[in-house]
Amino acid sequence: MLGQFLRTLRRQRQMDPLHVTMTGVRMGERFVQIGCDDASLLGGLAAKVGLSGSCAVVTFSDEAAKRARRVGVDVGSLIDVRVAQPGAIGGDASSVDMVVVDDTRGTFARLRGAERAATLADARRVLRDGGRIEVVERVALTGLLGGHITRPQGYVVESELATAGFKPVRMLAEKEGIRFVEGLKSTA
Repeated sequence: MLGQFLRTLRRQRQMDPLHVTMTGVRMGERFVQIGCDDASLLGGLAAKVGLSGSCAVVTFSDEAAKRARRVGVDVGSLIDVRVAQPGAIGGDASSVDMVVVDDTRGTFARLRGAERAATLADARRVLRDGGRIEVVERVALTGLLGGHITRPQGYVVESELATAGFKPVRMLAEKEGIRFVEGLKSTA
């Protein structure tokens, strides 16, 4: 019994990188990803929801949209890719189960404060009651040069999520140079 569990866990780790597993996206869910800094994150999440779910990506640049479209082709998933202004995610109110903010290159954090606030407010609008938002941010670069991702002074994603009305907000983990911060859309 334990042996089977360990084999399953090992196979899961090989199939999904940490940042995909940590989001908790499941088959059949409807999710929107904001930004496309890390193609492997989007590819893993799009494959997770499968044909019974839906995947949309809202980017703020044509370059990121092109990257997202390429991911859809590479993994064989239908991904609705939109280029929008910050704060204009689009879509119906309460229409998605989860929002994932890909901030692995610091793109979201470098938006102006009002743009981040508007984007998070619109993310909350499209989430169903009880839905989750998760910000995936890289805190350290790996490789030969290493280093850190630059974020604006005073920027704390937990505070921004709380200000946007997500409750509770918590850091799920920080591992392998990536932080995972989650907020819930609660009705209370």
